Amino acid sequence: MTTKERVTVTLPADLLATAKAASGGNLSAYVERAVRAQALSEAGEAITAWRGGAAADLDDLADVFGEDVA
Repeated sequence: MTTKERVTVTLPADLLATAKAASGGNLSAYVERAVRAQALSEAGEAITAWRGGAAADLDDLADVFGEDVA
């Protein structure tokens, strides 16, 4: 089981009301899912950026070696 830690956050009142309404009574679980989704989104963006650079590197290697290295 994952260790959980209590935190305090400050949100605009309208955003908090929306989150409470959407949470189905478990605001903590709702916020946890939202934070995980954001973290995955940011990780995906970082991987996409890295792969974009890696693709350019592979193109350079293919030019040097004259073959498909991908």
